[in-house]
Amino acid sequence: MKSLKNILLSVLFLSGVSVTNVYADERWYIDATVNGMAGRYSDAELRDDFYSGSAWLNIDYIDIYSFAVAYNHLNINSKDAVPGAFSVTQDAVAGRFQYYFYNDTLGGKITAQLVAYEISNDLPSVQAGGAQIISPKFVYTNYAKDLSLDFEYVWSSYSDNSDLIVHQFAPSIGFGFNDNLDWLHFKAFLIQSDNKFLTQGEESLVSAEIKWTHGFSPNALFGLDNLFIDVLAGERVFAVDNETFTVYNLEDVQQGSVLLGLGWRVGEDFDVTAIAGVEKYKNKIIDNEYNREYLYIRLTQHW
Repeated sequence: MKSLKNILLSVLFLSGVSVTNVYADERWYIDATVNGMAGRYSDAELRDDFYSGSAWLNIDYIDIYSFAVAYNHLNINSKDAVPGAFSVTQDAVAGRFQYYFYNDTLGGKITAQLVAYEISNDLPSVQAGGAQIISPKFVYTNYAKDLSLDFEYVWSSYSDNSDLIVHQFAPSIGFGFNDNLDWLHFKAFLIQSDNKFLTQGEESLVSAEIKWTHGFSPNALFGLDNLFIDVLAGERVFAVDNETFTVYNLEDVQQGSVLLGLGWRVGEDFDVTAIAGVEKYKNKIIDNEYNREYLYIRLTQHW
């Protein structure tokens, strides 16, 4: 699957080169994003801290179709005093294509999406080996933009170093209210492993996520544009988040999380997002429960 990685990297490069020509045309809309995250593992017997950095480029053609490419670099450091523990460096590239349909009978827009990942690591193991991921998704949003329904499927192959396939099914529903300044979004995760011996003895895990987003009117306090809170309950492993191009293949069994995010609109074309969060994990092989605490910053330029 190295060809997939080469294709995605080539698209990322060519897209970046063509931005200066594209954004001059009013039919095209472009977002360029850079983000960074750093944190530590509390009470973990093997892990110490981590950091990551990403770059995304999304190009949208007058709300008919869009494509995005992303690159992410992640480093997890182990505790020096632990024999046999190794730090891991991971590089991932991803591509996303979306096509939009409009249906007056259904009274809304339907988005067909396909995301693909190619992941490589410097430590061959079940969790840290290379991976290929493909994920189709369908989204319905009504014309009033106060109702959203979607269904997402993720197929993850870790066959580079182990015989492991992970399936993720993730339906969700969202409601807008208060003139759409507020949104509640509910999402369920059903994750199935075809080899439970490679997923810490777990064959099927279920979790649920609820997210509340509040948008502020202009001239809000501290210049805030939006605020959001996200809570996850239940268990999941080898999860994939296509919204942020995040793959949790280097983590143990996740048992919940909570985050608080703040967004600012700087001028008309620049966004800043800051997130603080904590995630709970358990390494069921050595019976070690721990938290991952992090800070995240995202900068986005619009054309």
